[in-house]
Amino acid sequence: MTEEFKKNDTDLSAYFIGPKGENADLFKELTNKLIDEHIAYRQNFNAGDKDSISETEKISPEFTNSVVNMKEMLHDLSRKMRTGSIPWTTAGRYLGHMDNETLMPAILAFNFAILWNGNGVAYGGSPASTLMEEEVGQDLSQLNGYNDNGWGYIATDGTIANISALWMARNVASIPFAVKEVCPELVSGKSEWELQNMSVKECLDLLDSTGDKKNDVKARSARSGNNLNKLGKWLVPSTMHYSWQKAVDITGIGEDNLIVLPVDSHYRVDIKQLERIIQENIDNNIPILGVVPVVGSTEEGAIDHVDKFVELRDKFRQQGVDFVIHVDAAYGGYGRTVYLDENNDFIPYEELENYFKKYDIFTENNQFLNRDVYNAYRAIGDTDSCTIDPHKVGYIPYNAGGLTIADTRMKDTLTYYAPYAFQEGVAVPASIGQFTLEGSKAAGSAAAVWAVDRILALNISGYGRLVARTLYATRRFHDLFDGQRFEVNGKTIISHAVYEPDYNMVDWVYKEEGNSSLKAMNDLTQAFAEYTNTSKGGDLYKLNLITSDSNFNMDTYGDAPVEFIKSLGINEDEYHKEGKLEILRASTMSPWIYKDEQFDYWSPIITEAIQEKLETIARNEKII
Repeated sequence: MTEEFKKNDTDLSAYFIGPKGENADLFKELTNKLIDEHIAYRQNFNAGDKDSISETEKISPEFTNSVVNMKEMLHDLSRKMRTGSIPWTTAGRYLGHMDNETLMPAILAFNFAILWNGNGVAYGGSPASTLMEEEVGQDLSQLNGYNDNGWGYIATDGTIANISALWMARNVASIPFAVKEVCPELVSGKSEWELQNMSVKECLDLLDSTGDKKNDVKARSARSGNNLNKLGKWLVPSTMHYSWQKAVDITGIGEDNLIVLPVDSHYRVDIKQLERIIQENIDNNIPILGVVPVVGSTEEGAIDHVDKFVELRDKFRQQGVDFVIHVDAAYGGYGRTVYLDENNDFIPYEELENYFKKYDIFTENNQFLNRDVYNAYRAIGDTDSCTIDPHKVGYIPYNAGGLTIADTRMKDTLTYYAPYAFQEGVAVPASIGQFTLEGSKAAGSAAAVWAVDRILALNISGYGRLVARTLYATRRFHDLFDGQRFEVNGKTIISHAVYEPDYNMVDWVYKEEGNSSLKAMNDLTQAFAEYTNTSKGGDLYKLNLITSDSNFNMDTYGDAPVEFIKSLGINEDEYHKEGKLEILRASTMSPWIYKDEQFDYWSPIITEAIQEKLETIARNEKII
């Protein structure tokens, strides 16, 4: 039985090393304690065994030289890491990618677990971490609302989780055709169209009904290569992560069956267009294998209307049409913790404000009482599967992605057995690898997620408070950047936020006042990016502000950026001519800028850094 830890009345600051190493002594104390315990474990295992390294050997010239080599190499490693790594641990100067300070207990657990070099592929290779991973899978599954019938595991990353989700959906959707080959009597009278539109539950129930022929059916499923051309289209937003292109390639679904969904001016899937696309395919007798709403897109932090995806599927079910809904919440999944009470139940919308006050979050104007976002998170429990990455807003070290499924039977369509690792029908306390794309994998990731989940609840009392800090900071950064003015070279430069944030991502641009050229705005925004990264800014470690950048191009985003461009007094023809909108992009994951006094400290520092960069651009680039 897992020991219960006190999760309430905790100070989140105790769980980080700190931007300036404020908790360094605690980190060293706990690290030394764990190392001592590991060494004692080695020494106490058959304690009478002879030592393998003698004291005489340790004073030999060769041994001494080896120690010197190791010390010098580690010194060189430290120098390279210190001069070439991203200083994302800063409280306020890093406004770039989805990186930030990771939780101290996660670092400790990760480092401690790798001392045993466990192989998480099977219970025999890592008994301790495999049991931990099974617990973590249940934690993440319940976080997504999949309850007791769900299942999950720690994938290598979100890409592997997405590929695995499509792999699973493909295999499940192919079961009716495999049953038709092996047990035709079970689908007698069903048309091909009906076989193509069975729900996940119907497919899995059908597989269960095959009895001792189940393995024969699985052998004739999509894993055989049969009937792939009958499974239909996979629909993903234009804001999709590039892993989906890999997924349709690897699984044999094929890029020709990938349909890119248009998004609106808020960079959420246009639901009317989604319905139109599905209907057009149905009218042409083309099935839909699955649709993917994104919860926390990687460029915009947008949260699609998951609830409307579910409503749309319910509507099409009335036509005898069904499809998988997989949520790509690799980035935004932990945002659901903000809306779960201490018993992990979804908080009624009308009670949110009281809970926010109780936990001292969103104290100013309750900016995140956003009904669209709330409804999207609530509906995740009505979907079939969900990618969620602890190594993003779970603040766990890489690599710790995650995949969860609503019906644990889905994973059984993937099983492959290696006699030396796991055998069919042989009971073990836990099993992971036979259901996953990965083979060998480090035990550290599972241990890290397990450790944090034991002391930081996956609800508003724990992780919810941490995520809320970053959402509040996002609101403040959005308000700072939207309309901020700078006087440079006798001209006024204004920054403009591109949209209202759904999550902890802010996108913004820089524009010279009175200039209606999109090219000029793009050039200035791009130049700012170049001077706030290593491109032209110089030594990364010496930068006083670090950002990331991207662009919204016509091929991917269509006319989604037009509304924003027009709001700046720029003709939409400029967008069609330039073909893109350059943006600055900040995943504001710092857990430190959530109180007024903290933001009031960092705001002028960041503003001064922006002014200095714009003046440097004016001197060097001649575009201001």
